[in-house]
Amino acid sequence: MKLLFTFALAAFAVLDARAIAAVPEQETPEDIVVRDWLVLDPIDDRGRRPFRPDAVFHRYLWSPLDRPAAGDSVAGTKGRATWEAREAAEDGTVARGPYGYAYARIESEEPRVVLADLRGASTLFVNGQAFAGDGYRFGFGGVPVALDAGVNDLFVTGIRGGFRLTLHATQDGLVHGAWDTTRPHLLTDYPPRGAVGVLLLNASTEPTGPLVVEYGGQAPITRAAILLAHGIPALGSLKVPLGLAGRAVPAGVEQVALPVLVRSEGGDELLAFELTLDVVAPGAKHLATYVSEVDGAALEYAVVPPATGEPFEGERAIALSLHGAGVTAWRQAACYAPKPDFWIVCPTNRRPYGFDWQDWGRRDAYDVLAEVLARTGVARSRVFVTGHSMGGHGAWHLAANDLDGFAACGPSAAWESFDSYGGRPEGARRELWHAADASSRTLALIDNLRQMPAFVLHGTQDNTVPVSEAMTMIAALTEANGTFSAHMQGGAGHWWGNQCMDFGPIFEFFRGQALADDPAEIDFTTVDPGVDAAHYWVRVEQPIRYGEPIRIRGEWDAETRTATLTTENAGWIGITRAADEVVIDGVKVGLRASEAGVFWFARARGEWAPAPDPAFGRIKRSTLCGPFKRAFDRRFVLVAGTAGSEDESAELLSRASYDAGVWWYRGNGRADLVTDAQFLAGDFAGRNVILYGNRDTNAAWTEVLPADCPLDARRGRLTLGAEELEGSDVAAVFLYPRANETETLVGVFADTGIPGTRLGYTLAPFVSGVGYPDYAVYDGAVLEEGDGGVRFAGWFDQVWGL
Repeated sequence: MKLLFTFALAAFAVLDARAIAAVPEQETPEDIVVRDWLVLDPIDDRGRRPFRPDAVFHRYLWSPLDRPAAGDSVAGTKGRATWEAREAAEDGTVARGPYGYAYARIESEEPRVVLADLRGASTLFVNGQAFAGDGYRFGFGGVPVALDAGVNDLFVTGIRGGFRLTLHATQDGLVHGAWDTTRPHLLTDYPPRGAVGVLLLNASTEPTGPLVVEYGGQAPITRAAILLAHGIPALGSLKVPLGLAGRAVPAGVEQVALPVLVRSEGGDELLAFELTLDVVAPGAKHLATYVSEVDGAALEYAVVPPATGEPFEGERAIALSLHGAGVTAWRQAACYAPKPDFWIVCPTNRRPYGFDWQDWGRRDAYDVLAEVLARTGVARSRVFVTGHSMGGHGAWHLAANDLDGFAACGPSAAWESFDSYGGRPEGARRELWHAADASSRTLALIDNLRQMPAFVLHGTQDNTVPVSEAMTMIAALTEANGTFSAHMQGGAGHWWGNQCMDFGPIFEFFRGQALADDPAEIDFTTVDPGVDAAHYWVRVEQPIRYGEPIRIRGEWDAETRTATLTTENAGWIGITRAADEVVIDGVKVGLRASEAGVFWFARARGEWAPAPDPAFGRIKRSTLCGPFKRAFDRRFVLVAGTAGSEDESAELLSRASYDAGVWWYRGNGRADLVTDAQFLAGDFAGRNVILYGNRDTNAAWTEVLPADCPLDARRGRLTLGAEELEGSDVAAVFLYPRANETETLVGVFADTGIPGTRLGYTLAPFVSGVGYPDYAVYDGAVLEEGDGGVRFAGWFDQVWGL
């Protein structure tokens, strides 16, 4: 994103509660309410799994495309089912299922672009091309899809109960998605800060070309503009952050207008609209925004400032409060009464459902915490984490994976893990997939949790998250000699009013805790250095065996300045103490000059020795490692190949567009999508890259992947070291360090042909609880066999070899 007018992106702004607004329900005569459907019962298990069987996709949507008819039967891993006719209600609602898939045919007199408003299902296929649906029924107004003249085939999947599909007529060209605006409050007597997120849709079968977005200019907001150098692809969308700056908001102002104008690079006016930003008092409950370094999107969080007018002496604290499924940050904050000694801070998990406070949801929580620590000056030792339901799981999750990050945790109505609550499907490679998502295994980190004070709260009659989840954690903490208090609210269900979050005894418990300043004894377990690499005076950069926990126990003798460590599965570690002597696993290890205040040690051939800082060279480390999902960071850019045939290029662009749409929907995200030609001609240094295609079809392949990358794909052939697979239906997901850069990664959706490309529609990279290791190679057999179609999968070694 290039700036045409200079402005500062301040650390904070404040969001209004109207982040999600329903679009008008009235249909114009040109709208199409789809009512005649064929539906099919589920015949394959879905669930949280990286590779799933899908007999319907295999038969109708893979290669070649096909159409079902009423009475046709299809067999999957769960059995056989028959397509049955089903008529929707007048508003298009198809009564509650269960449904695995639904199919409809519609006719259009001419080619046209419409906004496909699919509610209650996650994916819509239009003539074989996939688009994100509104599976959680946020009330979004649809995404652009192209209808052909004549018959169009529609498939719906990922159905949550019932669903409906309306195809809204729209003007050709740029559309403002007013239903998904991330809009800040402003604070009286403070200048505007943070960013507004606006959704732009390209309702056209042609890319927009470069766009200039001008905004502001009405007091107190400074006029500014940004250049979207690569525009928006055909049928694409982009959530654009508009950074705010200006003069202090005068007293008495209740709203501020923010005009927005979008022009072509040549100056033609394409779209104009106006937003309003509400103004609140500085001490009032409010929403705030920041711009994420993950993808450059504007994300919101809510703040309940300390109560004013009450006498208070001492240090204030931060309670990081994580919401439950479907709850907004604003609703979460509304459950709390202000307290004189606490800032209560509610991140979003990127969306109300988001990522279960894992993956990018966890990152959002930490980014918000960093913003608020900088804003308030609260000591890091005075930070607590709490949450309800999914947010209660988030409290366990953050606490277990960051032992020195919180003084205490307070989970309410919490579930322990995906495996205890809902479960994850079985499969031949289940352990590998779960190892790639190891941070979600809460009980595997009980040695961390036993050291953190916890207050466990649950209703005894909870029918949503059974009280057995709390009892499991209490039993584990008891066995591990953990420090905790617990309260089981007799007769209470899942929600028993605001007090099931704003529970007085939890805050009293928090007031009695403080994070240790710098303990001489430590006991630290990490399952993934990319999630948690540091614990007080010890750092862990590499394990010996990836996918397994690393544990370090240590003692510091201040008199002799000796650090004594015992390790399990640790391969590269650092000590931040000014040590004169270091003993690791019973052996005294020599010292080399510390680098940036850290003594580094690596295990070679079973023995520890002094080592350099792993930040230099292409060495796996906490900031440059897998698993695969970690590629979606550092303002990643999606790069679709266009070096192949017209059909290959169209398929790759469709695949990348689908991922961009899913990322926007699930994560309120911004996914810049460019072609390989645009990438090679542009400046994308310092950013992670997500490639679609292979060496023959994506011209950026050799630009971003080093020549010695052990996985290579071409048209018709894929190699992994000495292994070789042939055919057009082979595919892979993997990540690797970006060539000629030191801190960035390349994530690759590789294929050997169009069938391999289309297999990518069945993946789940943006679903929490789904783990992909560093690499996985698979073929069309996954559609029938699931894990049985995965040919190779695992971890690259410590220097990115096999």
